[in-house]
Amino acid sequence: MLSDIVNRDNNPIKAHLSHHGCYDGVAKACYETCAEPIAFVNYATVGTDFVITSFAVHPLVTAKEAQLAGDVINSVLEAEAHKLGIRRLLIVLPHQDTAEVIEEYKLQPSVMGLGVINQPIAYKN
Repeated sequence: MLSDIVNRDNNPIKAHLSHHGCYDGVAKACYETCAEPIAFVNYATVGTDFVITSFAVHPLVTAKEAQLAGDVINSVLEAEAHKLGIRRLLIVLPHQDTAEVIEEYKLQPSVMGLGVINQPIAYKN
């Protein structure tokens, strides 16, 4: 049981991706000292969007813990979105047929190289 294993005081919540591939994955939030998830979301990649298709929160967590878990899951999804060029995070709520936009990601331009602009280049033959 989560309440028996975890000392919730000063125990950070961490999130990570699991079972992720090209088209879908799972983002889980756990206490650092316990592998049992306190929250998770299943997501699918559709074009340039992540779509949350299902989610769950452990029944023994408080509303504050659930909010913290959602925040760390969101930060992990945002980091993955930046890597893959994903533009939006959407959710399909139970008993609905359409997706709702949760967040729009701002794509960060990336520059390859040493970070020096307008540096003269010398070629040796």
